[in-house]
Amino acid sequence: MKRPLTLVFVIVMTAFAAGRAAADSQQKQDKKLKVLVTTGGHAFEVGPFYAIFDAMPDVEYARAELPRDAGLLQPGLEEKYDVVVMYDMSPPITPDQRKAFAELLAKGIGLVSLHHNLGAHRDWEDYRKIIGGKFVFQDCEIDGNAYSKTPWSHDEDLAIQIADSDHPITKGVGPFSIHDETYGKFYTTPGIHVLLKTDHPKNNPEVAWTTKYGNSPVFYLMLGHDSKAYANPSFREILHRGIRWAAGR
Repeated sequence: MKRPLTLVFVIVMTAFAAGRAAADSQQKQDKKLKVLVTTGGHAFEVGPFYAIFDAMPDVEYARAELPRDAGLLQPGLEEKYDVVVMYDMSPPITPDQRKAFAELLAKGIGLVSLHHNLGAHRDWEDYRKIIGGKFVFQDCEIDGNAYSKTPWSHDEDLAIQIADSDHPITKGVGPFSIHDETYGKFYTTPGIHVLLKTDHPKNNPEVAWTTKYGNSPVFYLMLGHDSKAYANPSFREILHRGIRWAAGR
């Protein structure tokens, strides 16, 4: 009789464990995402920008300004927040703050880099590796290739195509148009996974991509200059999905 009872016990415990795992997974999905949004170093339309996050029912967010609050970007932040959304174009932070930020990314916190954040930390060479690209402010050489200054243009209409229709951030999203700022001739890191692209003559082909730094999933979205872009439904959907993806949802 012992063997059948043992088998029943194993079956019951396996079912219990599976049910507990499913419940834990559902609880994680139902829990609101905790997001820290960084700004600083570049003007933006404050109310319309934060309205994007106010409209995300599964997101709770806090604000930080760089470089003033750069001390927040250190190990331990991953216990309070799921994702950092970087909309700053911060001037240099200290070497110790850079080291702490890299150590935070080794912990696996999600990172979303948005629009002009491509030009943040311009003197920190590793930052281009973190976000997968760099806005070039002066003629230079990167990875053995010559780059000229990145040109930009306001109030342009961009036709956006989907480069990977199977990725969770873009799956089911169709091509769209957006009135926004263009960035041309910026640097991109080899190995990025491009999700959105454009053939606009004033813009790089790459518009959005994913990469990884340390243990952190990283999503960069070039769009998002002003309230016209903020109000675009496709922009909002992709940003929201990017946050969820970076959080492992």
